[in-house]
Amino acid sequence: MHVDNLPVGSLATPPAGGREPSKAPPVVTARQVTRTYGRTRALTGVDLEVRAGEVLGLVGHNGAGKSTLMRVLAGLEACDEGVVTVGGQEAPRDVRPGAAEFRAVRMAYQETSLCPDLTVAENIWISSRHSLPRLRWRRAASTAVRRRLDEMFPGHGVAPRDRVADLTLARRQMVEIARASLVDRLDLLILDEPTESLGPDAARSLYDHVRTLTARGSAVLLISHRIREVLSVADRVAVMRDGAVVADRPAVGLSENDVLALMGAEVAAPADPAPTTASPTGDRPMVAELRSANGQGLNDVSVRVGAGEVVGLAGLAGQGQQEVLERLWRPVRRDTTVRGSRAYVPGDRQRSGVLPLWSVAENLVVTAMRDLARYGLRRRAEESAAVRSWVERLVIRGGADAGMTELSGGNQQKVIVARAFASAADLVLLDDPFRGVDVHTKTDLYALIREEAANGRSVVWYSSENAEMAHCDRVYVLRAGRVVAELAGEEISEERIIAVSFAESTGERR
Repeated sequence: MHVDNLPVGSLATPPAGGREPSKAPPVVTARQVTRTYGRTRALTGVDLEVRAGEVLGLVGHNGAGKSTLMRVLAGLEACDEGVVTVGGQEAPRDVRPGAAEFRAVRMAYQETSLCPDLTVAENIWISSRHSLPRLRWRRAASTAVRRRLDEMFPGHGVAPRDRVADLTLARRQMVEIARASLVDRLDLLILDEPTESLGPDAARSLYDHVRTLTARGSAVLLISHRIREVLSVADRVAVMRDGAVVADRPAVGLSENDVLALMGAEVAAPADPAPTTASPTGDRPMVAELRSANGQGLNDVSVRVGAGEVVGLAGLAGQGQQEVLERLWRPVRRDTTVRGSRAYVPGDRQRSGVLPLWSVAENLVVTAMRDLARYGLRRRAEESAAVRSWVERLVIRGGADAGMTELSGGNQQKVIVARAFASAADLVLLDDPFRGVDVHTKTDLYALIREEAANGRSVVWYSSENAEMAHCDRVYVLRAGRVVAELAGEEISEERIIAVSFAESTGERR
């Protein structure tokens, strides 16, 4: 592995060099594994092995089958056909979650598996009780999780007695990863999009711990849409497409374009963000405004959003960006003005975004029903046409009739974004909307945002990936609840945002 000397605030650029792929025996092997859900063939004959002491990066588009394969390798689901071998022993076909054969294989989920109404320590006891004493288990679980969090994420700010529902998304992800690693024997740790909710410092600390684990002989399987990040960490890269592994290469010498080509994408030079043709901000009608807003994580914050404008909220995670979005979503204070209707894409899709008992169609159309209705009566044909248009436009795998829980995380995110834009809202609020979405879908959604802005709709957009801010007309950089810079035009760049985010505070906006 090679994660040293990464740039501050980013894991984007893989350093040169790296290790040769491990020659150690495999800890988990899949041979011709298939898995079907109704009419959807999630896995179509997967061949894969993960070797001791290596980091294997697994990449692919949303719906390629990555998460399904991980559940099979972790013993959480049985395969329909094929063979899974764990530690040299063939796993039984009728495997059930928690089977002894898979206890040395652990998985940290992108959407955490924690029980929200329990404390951190209680969650650890549920998942790691085989590794903890039964007497005074609460103290043992508290000690174990505190020690592991300190190792993985120094300065994490999590207490074992904290209720999981009260933790931020980033801290829940830290607990999820720590939970997965707490076992007597760890042969394979599966990390599914582990850094999507983490800041750069926490991500760097995680990968330092990954290096420690592999040095001890454990294997790590890393799933991520951040291809450059995978290349900076992995020893080997496997590419999935349409439910099968279509390529397996050493990471040394691979570029991001190489991986994209293996994924079946057309590789072209990155397109520059489309320049805005709208009038300057000062000439646009005001749609939303914060005037020296204070309280609830904000300190004298002033933000203005014009009609047809895309405004970015940037900076390190947790510096007040979500508080700005919340204030615009619920403008109940006198220091906040919002004209027109609003739509909101939450950052925590499992808690606030997905309607899990509904289908894709029902999730998509719920915000547009009133606008599509006539005289208060629903018009099914218009609703079906709208759903069909968005499913085709965003290539939502599974189709309109699929249940939301049947979709991959990235496809669920597509539905939530489409739901906001399918409404007639004048202002769309986006909280890190492309977390877990593949690069090509992101490109389509960037174009969608610019198209909607050109039609007069306003967008306020927070992203944990500073490079995405280049698609905005203006960007407010926040630090410690204050706006420390307002950037526009050519000023907007990842390097500039990072520099401002870490610069010493002068008390003045730059």
